[in-house]
Amino acid sequence: MGASATFVNPVINGAAGDDHGDPFIIKYLDSYFLYHTGDTAGRRGVSVHRSQDLVHWEFQGYALEAAESGWAWSDLWAPEVVYERGTFYMYLSASRGDESGRRLGVARARDPLGPFSVDDEPLLDQWSIDGHPFRDDDGSMWLFYNVHTDDWPGYDGPRGTGNVCDRLLAMDRLAGRPAIVTFPSQRWEGNREGNWYWNEGPNVLKRRGWYHQMYSGGSFHEDAYSVGNARARHPAGPWQKLEANPILSSSGRLRGPGHHSFVCGPDASTRYAVYHARVAGDAGRKVALDRQTWRGDGPCITGPTDGPQPLPFHAVQREEVPHWRAELWARGSWIEVQRTRFSLEPRDVWHQVEVVHADGRYAVRVGGVLRGSRPTGSGTRRPFFASDGEVAFVTVSTVLEDGAIHQLPAGSVYVWQWGGGGPVDLELAVDGSVDVSAGDETTHMGGPRGSYRFEQARVDPAGGDILVEAGPDGASIADVSAYARA
Repeated sequence: MGASATFVNPVINGAAGDDHGDPFIIKYLDSYFLYHTGDTAGRRGVSVHRSQDLVHWEFQGYALEAAESGWAWSDLWAPEVVYERGTFYMYLSASRGDESGRRLGVARARDPLGPFSVDDEPLLDQWSIDGHPFRDDDGSMWLFYNVHTDDWPGYDGPRGTGNVCDRLLAMDRLAGRPAIVTFPSQRWEGNREGNWYWNEGPNVLKRRGWYHQMYSGGSFHEDAYSVGNARARHPAGPWQKLEANPILSSSGRLRGPGHHSFVCGPDASTRYAVYHARVAGDAGRKVALDRQTWRGDGPCITGPTDGPQPLPFHAVQREEVPHWRAELWARGSWIEVQRTRFSLEPRDVWHQVEVVHADGRYAVRVGGVLRGSRPTGSGTRRPFFASDGEVAFVTVSTVLEDGAIHQLPAGSVYVWQWGGGGPVDLELAVDGSVDVSAGDETTHMGGPRGSYRFEQARVDPAGGDILVEAGPDGASIADVSAYARA
């Protein structure tokens, strides 16, 4: 899995004692923008950094400065930003000057660098932090956020904080029917004394019809601070935690990892987790970056890494391979993808367009909303984009992603068509043992049946296919990804 260049966590460090807690990244046009809990205990404002590769960041100033009055004049915490048709909405919590006055609200701007302007009134008139907006495939928006368990009628579990979810009727208006997502229930989620517990920092991914809410538990001051996972079939639940929690814990120099978010790298395909952690011997929280992958039964974060890892990969396109993923930005009244036209509204702002092409079909998302999934027509296997306006910052990566679960009897073979040569990073989850063949090489993976293992190999299909043959006890194969690399 080598690369010509590497990096070592943290990616944003600052001077000793500098704090960069609760980092969140958004991609806009050709750049990444990172926001984190405000400097100097949040009294100055929310700073913003800019990067082209997720590793080398430049401080750009303050996207939001604390006000002199109103509900958000102190302690600006945990900003998350979502782009919606020309406007950037920042969800953050702030204080009126004391902890009991902490509220969750919205600020907005026309540029990711700001300046953001805070709405006159908060979204919620109760103690609340850590707002996470989630857009579903159908375009519906949900807000996950954190509350005191004492404020929830009928709850009789450990005291602390927990995550709930409510429908966003508009970017600045909630339905007012919040449902429990994760409330404290596992010992690792409490402090050393066991008298206060945290389920906070929610972030949601969707996979095979399941919603996975990863959350932070424990006291962020302590090394035991970690990330857990729960899943549900609907954003409003019911949610069930993994018994194997936590899924990300202290390792090496990086202690107390948590309050994460996810973003795709410069190849528009490889997903990364960004989170804060303390570096041994330094009081401030620092920003770390690691791969996010899948392991059949849920997500995993391959960290915290404490040594060199490859820089996030850039796109590699091999036209002879019929599997690809594209990201582009368009403005105009329509965007045409593979000879099918999709409307854009409003026409005078940039819209993110994402396309996945595999197995003779392509799916199109505009602004994160699934707009169509169609068979590939004759002569349209290669990427084709057009518009009556502008198309810019086009990224096309040769990548095959198969999110299905395949149950293979002993000795049976499953084949993924590839068709090109050159190095490929192959990743898959295996329950059982298999032999993976690509080109002239065969790699043995997996182990005894009973649980999924995340496996990786660099292969070269040499113009042929990728084959997996199950061992004598059969195997379950899931979450296959193959990325063309330079």
